[in-house]
Amino acid sequence: MKTKKLLSRLRDFLNAERSEQEKEMDSIRLVLRELREKQRKFQAKLDENPNRDDREEIEGKLRAIRAQRQKGVERLRVLSGRQDGFQD
Repeated sequence: MKTKKLLSRLRDFLNAERSEQEKEMDSIRLVLRELREKQRKFQAKLDENPNRDDREEIEGKLRAIRAQRQKGVERLRVLSGRQDGFQD
């Protein structure tokens, strides 16, 4: 193959990889948005519910949601090339 064709194939491959990353980032953002809504809903329930057993259950769900959101945010940082909050 000629150099021009090889470079074209390489560019196509790299663009496809970036496209897949963008799709993954979009899907993670969507999930993070939905988790944030659930977190707000559970926080509101927690604020209005004085029952101790219910509070413990809701707090457990909130902890799980926070952990999953944190993992999602970290994955977005890795995919976007921003790690530790710094941009090059």
